[in-house]
Amino acid sequence: MSRLLVEALAVAAKDLRTEFRTRVALNALGLFALTVLAAVSYTVGPYRITAEDRPFLLAVLLWIVIFFAALAGLDRSFVKEEESHTAPLLRLAASPTAVWLGKLGFNLVLIYFLMAILVPLYCILMGYKIQLVGGFALILVSGGYALAVITTIVAAIIARALTRGALFSVLSLPLLLPLLIFLIQGTAGAADGTAETVTSTLRAVLSMGGIMTIVSAMLFPVVWAD
Repeated sequence: MSRLLVEALAVAAKDLRTEFRTRVALNALGLFALTVLAAVSYTVGPYRITAEDRPFLLAVLLWIVIFFAALAGLDRSFVKEEESHTAPLLRLAASPTAVWLGKLGFNLVLIYFLMAILVPLYCILMGYKIQLVGGFALILVSGGYALAVITTIVAAIIARALTRGALFSVLSLPLLLPLLIFLIQGTAGAADGTAETVTSTLRAVLSMGGIMTIVSAMLFPVVWAD
């Protein structure tokens, strides 16, 4: 277990060093998110939505921005290994489980970094008031984890495909749509103070994240070896 953890941390640290040097995924995530946020805040704004519709519609817009920003950058975790021809060396240096955990950790850092910047800006620009702040934070954390787990295994599957950009979206969306629906409902519940909705959302999202973690851990060694 200790060796697995050391290898996973080494993989994540390698990816983070590379990313901070090149900033490819960070730029893709940040530019897409800020561009969409600016467009949404300018065209919709906090005053063009009625008070009754605001909790739900602003939750929809928030998660659409987060999801598509994530799709714009989270596929890089395995693609860059194939493009730089370092995947064979990584197969020799670390076990498949350690590689998967390291890549998952890298994607978690990216998605939480995106959320830490995007969500406060969104709430300020759109005038989005959250009544259950603690529940909202838990939804963001659990939703970010589920999003990272799904995109990590899909990125591994499509890494060597010629049309990987299109394949990443095609394979990710069926898995992400149910998650998106739950997260929108939970965020709307946190905004209007409905604790029952937040609780049921957390159960659903944590269940999805747990199931995808188990499936990914079992599937990744096969994908990585082929």
